[in-house]
Amino acid sequence: MDIAELTRLFVTLFVIISPLGAVPLFLAMTVTDSLERRRRTGLIAAVTTTITLIAAALLGDAAFRFFGITLDAFRIAGGVILFLYALDMIQMRQTRMSTTDPEMEEGVQRSEVGVIPLGIPMLAGPGSITSVLVMRIQGGEAGLWPVLIAVILGGLSVLVCFWFAVAMQRWLTPVLLGILLRLEGLLLAAIAVQMLIVGLGGAFPGIVPRA
Repeated sequence: MDIAELTRLFVTLFVIISPLGAVPLFLAMTVTDSLERRRRTGLIAAVTTTITLIAAALLGDAAFRFFGITLDAFRIAGGVILFLYALDMIQMRQTRMSTTDPEMEEGVQRSEVGVIPLGIPMLAGPGSITSVLVMRIQGGEAGLWPVLIAVILGGLSVLVCFWFAVAMQRWLTPVLLGILLRLEGLLLAAIAVQMLIVGLGGAFPGIVPRA
């Protein structure tokens, strides 16, 4: 297994899942919970994210064939979605395609916020699912295991970030979180633009040169 490729997949997925961006929502939704309860919620959010993205990786190829979707078309759509995510992150706005205000309000009242809205759709949302599908399809059969391992590592990163946030809450200032989120957004914007260039190059080879 190519370690460099696995690292690339994980870093890309980490940026798109953005557990650091979900930390403020996680802390707000569990503010009245005990330490043990908060850690349990973080674990459930991580497991929910991992299971959802693994399902996307396993079923993605069949979905592409059923709907007759080409990889280049999905790259173009995915690049647009990820770029919108990146703009929201850079401008420090709540990601429009992750959770809505009613979902957040309902999530606070739920007994298990780790599943909804933290796991779905905050972490395992359209952006991360789209990315996993693209990784899975362009990797072929040989690329399934690297994608699955990257997804599992992404789930573990959610758990680490949430548990670290609980332990280090007093030092996680809005300024520090804002800097980290903007850096993630900048990297995600570059990934989105690259995905668009590759997709357009494949769809219109005579007009847009392949990257």
